Amino acid sequence: MKKKILTFVALLFLLLAGYFVWRKYIAPTRIALVNFISYQASNIALSNTDKFIKFEEVPLDKLDQLKKYDFVLVWAMGLKISDEQRNQLIEAANRVPFHSFAVTNPENDISSLSENELKKVSEYLMSGNKANYQNLALYVRKYIDKKWFAAEPAAPIERTENVYFHLDDERAFKTIDEYEKYLKENNFYKEGAPRIAIVAGLHEPFSGNKEQLNGVIRALQNEGLNVFPFTAQAKRIDFLNEIRPDAIVYFPHGQMMMGQPELFTNWAKEHNTPLFTGLSILALKSDWEKDPMGMSGGFMGQTIVMPELDGALYPYVIIAQEQNKDGYYFLNTIENRVKKFAKIIHRFTQLKHKANAQKKLAIVYYKGAGLSAAAAQGLEVEASLYRFLQRLKDEGYEVGTLPPTLDEFKQLLIKHANTYRASAKGDIQKFIQTGAPALVEASELDGWLKKALPEKLYQETLAHNGAAPGSYLSTSLNNKNYLAVAQLTLGNITILPQPPAAISTDDDFKVQHGVKEFPPYAYMGAYLWVQNGLKADALIHFGTHGSLEFTPNKQVALSDYDWSDILVGTVPHFYYYSIGNVGEAMIAKRRSYGGLISYLTPAFTESDMRNTFKQLENTILSYEKAKNDIDKQAIGLHIKKLAVTMGLHRDLRLDSILSKPYTEDEIARLENFAEEIASEKINGEYYTMGVPYSPEKINSTVLAMSTDPIAYSIATLDKFNGKVSESDLKRKTFFTAQYLNPAKTLVNQILAGKPVTTELVCNYAHITPEQLAQAKKTVEAEDGTKMPYFLQQQMKQQATASATQTASQTMAHTASGTTKKPDAVGRPTKIKAPAKKEDRKPLTKEELAEINAKKAKIDYARALVDIEKTIYNVALYKEALQNSPLLEEKAFFNALKGGYTPPSSGGDAVANPQAVPSGRNLYGVNAESTPSKLAWDRGVALAQNVIAEYQKNHGEYPKKIAYTFWSSEFIETEGVSIAQALYMMGVEPVWDSFGRVGDVRVIPSEELGRPRIDVVIQTSGQFRDLAASRLFLLTKAIQMVSALPEEPYANQVSAGSVDIEKELVNAGIPPKEARELSTERIFGGLQGRYDTGIKELINAGDQWETQKDIAEVYLHNMGAFYGSQEKWSEFKEGMFRAAIKNADVLIQPRQNNTWGALSLDHVYEFMGGMNAAIKEVTGKNPDAYLADYRNHKNMRMQELKEAVGVEARSTILNPKYIKEMMKGKGGSAKQITDIVTNMHGWEATRPELIDDALWNEVFNTYIEDKQQLGITNFLQKENVAALQEVTAVMLEVARKGMWKASSEQISKLAEVHTSLTEQYGVSSSQFSSENKKLQDYIAQKASPEKAKAYKQQLVQAQQSQNAPANNQDAKVLKKEESNAGGTQTKVSLNALWIGALVVAIFVALIVFIRKRRK
Repeated sequence: MKKKILTFVALLFLLLAGYFVWRKYIAPTRIALVNFISYQASNIALSNTDKFIKFEEVPLDKLDQLKKYDFVLVWAMGLKISDEQRNQLIEAANRVPFHSFAVTNPENDISSLSENELKKVSEYLMSGNKANYQNLALYVRKYIDKKWFAAEPAAPIERTENVYFHLDDERAFKTIDEYEKYLKENNFYKEGAPRIAIVAGLHEPFSGNKEQLNGVIRALQNEGLNVFPFTAQAKRIDFLNEIRPDAIVYFPHGQMMMGQPELFTNWAKEHNTPLFTGLSILALKSDWEKDPMGMSGGFMGQTIVMPELDGALYPYVIIAQEQNKDGYYFLNTIENRVKKFAKIIHRFTQLKHKANAQKKLAIVYYKGAGLSAAAAQGLEVEASLYRFLQRLKDEGYEVGTLPPTLDEFKQLLIKHANTYRASAKGDIQKFIQTGAPALVEASELDGWLKKALPEKLYQETLAHNGAAPGSYLSTSLNNKNYLAVAQLTLGNITILPQPPAAISTDDDFKVQHGVKEFPPYAYMGAYLWVQNGLKADALIHFGTHGSLEFTPNKQVALSDYDWSDILVGTVPHFYYYSIGNVGEAMIAKRRSYGGLISYLTPAFTESDMRNTFKQLENTILSYEKAKNDIDKQAIGLHIKKLAVTMGLHRDLRLDSILSKPYTEDEIARLENFAEEIASEKINGEYYTMGVPYSPEKINSTVLAMSTDPIAYSIATLDKFNGKVSESDLKRKTFFTAQYLNPAKTLVNQILAGKPVTTELVCNYAHITPEQLAQAKKTVEAEDGTKMPYFLQQQMKQQATASATQTASQTMAHTASGTTKKPDAVGRPTKIKAPAKKEDRKPLTKEELAEINAKKAKIDYARALVDIEKTIYNVALYKEALQNSPLLEEKAFFNALKGGYTPPSSGGDAVANPQAVPSGRNLYGVNAESTPSKLAWDRGVALAQNVIAEYQKNHGEYPKKIAYTFWSSEFIETEGVSIAQALYMMGVEPVWDSFGRVGDVRVIPSEELGRPRIDVVIQTSGQFRDLAASRLFLLTKAIQMVSALPEEPYANQVSAGSVDIEKELVNAGIPPKEARELSTERIFGGLQGRYDTGIKELINAGDQWETQKDIAEVYLHNMGAFYGSQEKWSEFKEGMFRAAIKNADVLIQPRQNNTWGALSLDHVYEFMGGMNAAIKEVTGKNPDAYLADYRNHKNMRMQELKEAVGVEARSTILNPKYIKEMMKGKGGSAKQITDIVTNMHGWEATRPELIDDALWNEVFNTYIEDKQQLGITNFLQKENVAALQEVTAVMLEVARKGMWKASSEQISKLAEVHTSLTEQYGVSSSQFSSENKKLQDYIAQKASPEKAKAYKQQLVQAQQSQNAPANNQDAKVLKKEESNAGGTQTKVSLNALWIGALVVAIFVALIVFIRKRRK
């Protein structure tokens, strides 16, 4: 028995010892991969051939399992983890061999390897390819896991760099001669074919996954192109010089030449070579197609935003992940998309070689319905189109016989290239009969749809729209149905109006959540006709902006299911876009692939209103000089009388009791208000393509660009030196006299020829050259970009290991070192988990004073640098403005030859002088780097001003601020509005080593010294698309602050979350869901829409009665969540209503000098809509401000009513403004209409802004022409629809009781409106043709004769006749037809049928006459 026991014990010991030996020295080595993209992990795993080595992915939510592995490898680029997760990593690193590489955050630089191990592992990773991954696994098993019988790893292979490659995965070519020889020997080379360079960029061709690159090579070769793929970093320009490509395809992860971007842009300009970006989706194709975002965050920044700085075109998705039968992931091309991408590039190269006379261009412009003039931001569209056609002719394009005058050209557009409202059936019938539309037969259109749409989308379209061609713009001929495409063909140039993107005439303006939206067949058909019928060589969208890029679906990285992707097709696309709207320009570029060519805004000048306020200003000056109270009292009463007589008290909300003088504070406000109007920058006539500003306008625009930066910078110096106080600078008259006028004098002297020298700069700024030089050093040190952490670490490695390569792209290119000291056995000493992060300690008064003093010094240095830069740039600004029209045309013609358009930033020339010269390809800002540090400082100051103003007016802190986020403001200010929202909550951004803001932290309550103020944000669709990651960051801040414990000051964010939760529970939402939703504060358009839906509702005045009706639609349509990726675009009824409860203040950004609250409809649409919604929920109007960012040196908050007063007095009521607009054409006339229409919009959403006095002044100015400027005649001559609209709007305002118009005024308006309608027909606008109640009102107020004629015109426009349509002028598309020449192309029906029809009619007529004679 004892022996058996001993035997058993011995066996057990042997078993345990064997297991120990097995486990310790023989068992498979398990390697954990953390934070790897699926295809990266699969690449590594698939490279492994040793069955005793196992790779396993470990998700971030299971980091506690890492201790079970034998080796842990972390991909740390962009690793975002909590402190708890970081501690789990450190705990694992203390238990098992551990290494993180490609580290971008120093806190994540964790490694437990010895120095030798680290060196070896880094070498394998640095040259990441299949062999190195395989040998890394062997190295880990043999030398780190120390297993017996492990195979000996081969030495690391240096990364294959600076070589060409092709379909043979094992081949690399060091020279172009060697590569071309290979192409020719294998019959890949096509003599004389275009040469396409492929820059591998993101993709490592020797990493083991090359299917995606091979797919691109094949697709381009199948298009008949010669392909030159290469992998290189620093030597990319050398390769491009060797290749001499016709086009470049880049798979981006950053700019082409990171650190020296001008190397590439200069090369591209010199060689005139366009750059195309093929996008890769790091997700399964099926997941991406379902994703409403498409792409976001840092990866979007690196692959879309950064290449735009190089002037890249077409951010086009062609690569996505796939999964094989074994569950491994790999990258591959999306077959149909890579074929289309290759076709696009081929068609661009064809533009280089095809004669201009043979090129067919399709030009799409935006036009209102009926008689309405063509529209584009700041552009005279018809005049610009006419000039463009003339210049095309000069360049050798076939344009047929151009009309001899602009007016005749306009008439051709109205007749042949017009749009119509769906209800205007009579107008549509007349157009089909006489307008020579291109007729697309139903079966032909159906075939195009089947070809262009995925099968699922095709079936959904049929289910939604019915059978093609639908009812809108359709006709029948010979028992066949046709779609009528409005078009004017002149030689090889075809001009099309963009059809309405929606034709619904339903009374319900609410968006249906969860229901897909489809364009009508008329919209699809026009673009598909351009592709398949016209077979255009290029597509041009002419002017800012149309609707194609705003068709809803993915925000970016479009798929086959996105309408803009479908409708542009493979036709090279160019977009003529205003420099003043860079935010929407990015949407045009990313969502319709438009190659942007920027154009100028209208010129700038001052309002010249100083004489209007001269008496008031002189009286105020006397008041300030008065020595005794009696004199002050008398003068004060006189000031009040002047102010009330001029109506200034209404704009400033001051009383009108003439027996009581204003306070000194109120008089100061009057003085500032008058001075602001007197010096306000205004625009004049709209810009015409190719026509330079007049010399006078060039000088006034340069003054507007230069004066403020100089004046405010000098003021900063004086303030720093104690020469002036902040209160001095707030007095606008003082500032004008002390700073603006001297700056104007200097700029005028430079414009007159005064030489600019450093001596001039220093004398003007009262500084020495040494002080200027020191200021430059200070600014450079402050603005200098910090090198990313992992690049710093690599440079350390390069000091001891020359094999280390620069790594900035992918896993294959990157590896991080460590500075930890090894212990005696070679491994680092125990890695200590960082102590739990304590909340940031409040800064003391001394620390705050030190920070503010440092900022003041930086501001001083920046002011000096800005003074020098602006003074030196005065002459350059003048030259840029002079040359811009010619440069725009050159850029356009060069783009149409397949050339390169250099990049530039955007914004109007005053807000951003760097946007001129125009004629360039606009770019935006990397959202991940916002808010910038400068934007943060500005945002904090603005938020503090809002709080102080609210306290002053209400005696307490606001509880909640409602913000509107807009895209152009975001780009131009680098995130000032975001900064305001963060600071209101008492949260500050955290910048990483890239200069990016990837996190936020709470400002201690004691330091904040006030309550945390809640926020609610409405995002425009454009901002949402550009900066989703910033919305997520704000949500994180809201959640952090909502979870804070009790503090010395109130936390309205937390209280707001509690209130929302209660509201939702009371509304019947389950408590758990209500708790989850309680931190939602960011809302936007349902279904990914870009509009609110209330503009259409408001203009349809008979569809609503009270502000409540508008508020309900706004609350519904703008109620989608956009604060997190998980809940992106979800909707919960009542959530938005709950979120805006307690909103005290409403803030709208204004960053552009070409528009204001009156002149841009989107302001009342968003701000007014939000105001109506808040009033509906809270019962009161919130305090409303425009965040005025136009002057980056003087950002400020302006009360909305005051801003409206400034704009009205300096523009629509200002004789100079009116005279300037009268120098223009139909577009300039339309701007006046827009202002009147927008006044109606404000009446509907915040009526206290627009009073009867303003309506009376508009009536006197534009209907009675009391100033005798000829404005009424101008409107009728240049844009009769504009005058019809003005009268219709004013009558609608009177009908609804918004304006207490006199009976004489109403009769006059009705008489003018009906006379215009009788003479010119119905304009087909919403006011003139859709509002039945208004039509009845007009008829009642007009004379009986006018009323009768008016009603007849309405009937003719709206009702089609029963007689069969005469389609003799229509153009039926034939498959073999490829050219449409002549001034006006007539229909080309079968001649025999036409002849037979004529004969039959003739015979029938003879028979009829004979019968009559009998």
